[in-house]
This record gives sequence, structure tokens and C-alpha cells, in this order.
Amino acid sequence: MNASGKLLDVWLLIGCALCGRTSKIPVHERVHVQALESERLLMFENNDPVMVRQLAMDGALAGRASYRLDWSGTWELETDMPFHRPDPERPVPLEVFVRFELPAPVRVEKLLMTGFGLSRSAVRGMAASGRLRLPMAVDAKAREDFTFYVVTTPPPSPGAPAGGVRGLT
Repeated sequence: MNASGKLLDVWLLIGCALCGRTSKIPVHERVHVQALESERLLMFENNDPVMVRQLAMDGALAGRASYRLDWSGTWELETDMPFHRPDPERPVPLEVFVRFELPAPVRVEKLLMTGFGLSRSAVRGMAASGRLRLPMAVDAKAREDFTFYVVTTPPPSPGAPAGGVRGLT
């Protein structure tokens, strides 16, 4: 940070992993001190690691400063799923929590394909049939925590009677 009277400049110094060069990225230029929330200003003054991490991974800041965030190969799916046997008498959707350590953008269908070991068409079919209940489109990119549901019993087909399977005549 650099203060000149009531005006403030805030920069982020980042190092390139490929070439080792350091760059000074402007976060705020000639901003009035009172324009920043006191908590944010204190975080800047203390080089708060959470703030630095948030700024370094901000796609909008990267675009303005002409640097690129390369997320390729940076995510892996860890599944610590306890054994779950659905109760056929009381079918309840399975609630799945997806947590991100970093805001690495991951296409939802890619995440589901990896997690379920299914093809793209199978995952899309499950989403289209209602067996997967997602908070976003299956082809969207997620970068924040979310929850989705897996319906353990297939929904009834549109022409099936409510009481059971139609008999042959």
C-alpha cells in the first residue's frame, strides 16, 4: 500500500510460476481512504493472507491486469462417502455436498462424470430425468460450494398408473 494524503494505492505483488518474474498488479489506484471499509483497509495494511488469496484468484482482476489464471490439472475429486444403502420403503434423495478449497472453475458435468464414473450422456440423462437435482445447469461451471441431490428411485414414467405396473393384456 502507498498513501499520499487522503488517497491510497493498493497493489498485489504476484510471481509467475513459469518464469519467476514478479509483477505489481493494481487493486485500487488513487482511491479515497474513506471509500474503503475499515475492515478491508485493515486487511490490506496487514497483508492478510485470506485477502491476498482472494485477490490473486479473482478472475476479474486477472482480466484487468492481463494475467491468466491457469486452472488446468488443479482439481481432484475426493470422495469420502460412507456406505449408503437406500431404504426401498422410504426413498429419500441422497444429499451431496461439494466443497471447493480454491475457486477453480469446474464444469459440473465433468465433476459428476468423474464422481459417478459415468459417461457425459448418462450424467445428462440423469439430470434431464430428474434423478439429479442440481442448483445450476449441468453444463455450468462451478467455483463455489454447492449441494445437489441424487434421487435413488427413478421417477415414474409419464404414462404409468399411480398404483403400480400396468399388466399385460
